[in-house]
Amino acid sequence: MAVITRIACIHLVNNLSTHQDMKPLNAICFILMFALSIHISVAQLSVKYKTYEQKWSKGLRYGLFKPANYDPEKSYPLILYLHGANDTISRDIAWYHESIQRDNPLFVLTPKCTNANQGWGNTWTDVHSPAMVTTLHVLDSLVSKYNIDKNRLYVFGISMGGFGVFSVLAKEPEKFAAGYAICGGSSEKVAKKLLNTPLWIFHGEVDDVVGVQYSRQIYREIKMEGGQVVRYTEYPGVKHNSWENVSREKTLHRWLLQQAKNKMVESPHQPTDLQQKLLLNNTVDLRWSSPTVTKNINSETWYYKIYRDNQPIAEIDGGMTNFNDTAVKQGFNHRYYIVAINYHFKESKPSSTVSVDVP
Repeated sequence: MAVITRIACIHLVNNLSTHQDMKPLNAICFILMFALSIHISVAQLSVKYKTYEQKWSKGLRYGLFKPANYDPEKSYPLILYLHGANDTISRDIAWYHESIQRDNPLFVLTPKCTNANQGWGNTWTDVHSPAMVTTLHVLDSLVSKYNIDKNRLYVFGISMGGFGVFSVLAKEPEKFAAGYAICGGSSEKVAKKLLNTPLWIFHGEVDDVVGVQYSRQIYREIKMEGGQVVRYTEYPGVKHNSWENVSREKTLHRWLLQQAKNKMVESPHQPTDLQQKLLLNNTVDLRWSSPTVTKNINSETWYYKIYRDNQPIAEIDGGMTNFNDTAVKQGFNHRYYIVAINYHFKESKPSSTVSVDVP
């Protein structure tokens, strides 16, 4: 604990020295409170999760969560979490929870980057940041020590960590099976390096810290380069705290853990029985039947794409079988069809097309 406190305090003193209006006594109190919060968070996690511990490697502090009842004869996935700038508190993240671990036991690696100026790296440079170099060293050492499936290594990050996700996937294109980036971003120039790793990008529409254009542009460039394993979700009216919305994504955990390198899958069956009804308020109500799910292929629907007049207008979760279009134009004949996408980005054939006259 003394080492943790000393390093954290040195980092804070360096940061606080730039704030001339902060009185020394206030700065000392702030540092002591921060050090105490680190101690409390580590203690709480260690008590709640018997297999969680904090370690050090080459000056990098990191948390390691091991699956309960780890069996060296079984193979386990691992998830790497890259936090945001200065957010080095050890937090209780969803991947530790029994609701996930019960059916999908996995390792979770949570390194702490104390140099926010260098961060986890970005795609505007060609080399890893020092923190990422050490993190990858730790990751490789864990793979050597435990029975961790090299085909099921995952990465996700928030803000600074979101930039880190793009960075490590571009610089290590064969290492991870999938990743997701929250309110981060990337240079468009590396799009070709991001074509083959399944990726889900999230951002708030009115993010006031990291501009939404960073996610929009890299997503657009990946698609223009022919990328087929990327999805982009933008939350209307949401600022930088889009991780709160991401935490409510019902299919996120299942999607990520379905990904594995060298896994062969087929396309899902198409939705059937698409029907339309024009409601009194000029809303088009669409309903359909779910695609047939068979045991010999991974055909479960992850989400649907809704098309109006050959343009995609919405994406909705695969558990739904209806959609209301409230943006129709009066005096138009609109044509609709839907496509099912499974957890591996494979698309079904389009459903039949229905048309609606809007008076």
